[in-house]
Amino acid sequence: MQPNQPETNNSEKDYENLIIEDEAGNEELYDVDAVIEMDNKEYVLYSSGENMKMKRILHEDDEEFLLDVSEEEMDKLMNAYEEALAEDIDETH
Repeated sequence: MQPNQPETNNSEKDYENLIIEDEAGNEELYDVDAVIEMDNKEYVLYSSGENMKMKRILHEDDEEFLLDVSEEEMDKLMNAYEEALAEDIDETH
C-alpha cells in the first residue's frame, strides 16, 4: 500500500476505514465519517476517537492519494458536513 492511500471496501466509493502510514512507517486506522464531493473534488472526513481530520482525494492512474486541504476548503467542507447532518436529523424526526 502506498503512503496516504485510502483503503476501500467493496467499491471505489464505499469507504469505511482508512489506513494512513506516517513518515516513520507507522500505520494508523481511522474511521471514515463522510466522503463529500464539492467543487468537482472529492474529500474524506475521517476520525480516530474525537480527533477529526480531512483530506482531498486525488484519483490518479487507478490509484487514490490523500492531499492536504486549505483553510478555506476546510471551512467550506465543515459547513457542508454540518448542513448534511442537520438535514439527516430533520428527515429522521
